[in-house]
Amino acid sequence: MRKSGGRSVEARFVKWIEQYDRPDIVQRAVELPLRRDMVTLLQYLRDNKVVGTQSTGNLPRKVVRAVAQQFVNPPELDYRIGDEVYSFRSETEVWPVFFLHLLAWAGRMVVKAPGQRWVVTPYGENFLGMDPLIQVCLMLTIWWFQVNWRVAYPGEGIEESLPKRFQQTVLARLRGLPVGERIKFEEFADSIIEETGLTWNGEAHFAQSLLRYSIERMVIRIMADFGVLEPEYQKVSLDFGTTTELAAFAVTSFGTALLEAVLLIARL
Repeated sequence: MRKSGGRSVEARFVKWIEQYDRPDIVQRAVELPLRRDMVTLLQYLRDNKVVGTQSTGNLPRKVVRAVAQQFVNPPELDYRIGDEVYSFRSETEVWPVFFLHLLAWAGRMVVKAPGQRWVVTPYGENFLGMDPLIQVCLMLTIWWFQVNWRVAYPGEGIEESLPKRFQQTVLARLRGLPVGERIKFEEFADSIIEETGLTWNGEAHFAQSLLRYSIERMVIRIMADFGVLEPEYQKVSLDFGTTTELAAFAVTSFGTALLEAVLLIARL
């Protein structure tokens, strides 16, 4: 049995479960759309013969549609411009499906290969039988330690590999925020950018704005999907109309529990 700080990993995790085994935390995990959608994806792959695309092994378009339609909040797959209707061309354009695909694959819950059938592994079967709170905790730790966060911001301008200790810095900063307090997004993003040395390699004129947007995509939106944060958006007037932009966010009680679990894993 592996030891950490004189205490077994199992004992530390049991203590975490006991600390956060509260009705509000448990119910939030049960209801979390991201968790429920992962269960939907794994069950579909288990119960249907799904053959990956010949080029990448990704999910075929018809499977993306079938799975997405069963999500808690089905993503929009078709959009109209004038009289024309346009549809997504590949799984990578449907982020809610692709994101879960990445988590399941990185967590060894599925195996895939170009032109081969997707298979739910014993890890995936075990996941389906786990307590909902443990499911969410596992998904978040997979994201934190086993996925390159750059996948959430595929545009050019920052290096493919994020600065060393980027994830650790984000974890420390988020854990240091009081629950429920309104945090201004730009101030938070600028502090992460400065502390980690995240740089923009493209046109310098909009560099800081684009770096902030990368933090929004890689950190805030993902953490919002996990229920760690509650984002606050505001309307902004532009020459061509109005849009919305991220103004602030707050850490939730549920998020505090999950971040503590991530920290536990990080210290192993």
